[in-house]
Amino acid sequence: MSLIEKKNLNYLTTVEQFFLSLKDSGLSLSASDYHLISQWQERGVPVERLCRAVETSYEKASKQERSPHPKWSLTRLQDYIDQELQRAVR
Repeated sequence: MSLIEKKNLNYLTTVEQFFLSLKDSGLSLSASDYHLISQWQERGVPVERLCRAVETSYEKASKQERSPHPKWSLTRLQDYIDQELQRAVR
């Protein structure tokens, strides 16, 4: 059996698949991205709210990036995502 508990797998895979489809590239995330997702889950962030924050953050960061094909990761977008999550709580 995997080291990832079955109950956490759905949360992780939901965020993983959402982000990969959003950026339209990649087959999996980095270890640091999986760790970050686990931290959000441990904090009790609902997966739907996290996906909305990821999408908004990705769009904002993409508009500010000068490169035509930036290599975004959740870790690189963490500050944007955390700001969006804070905004959603208010």
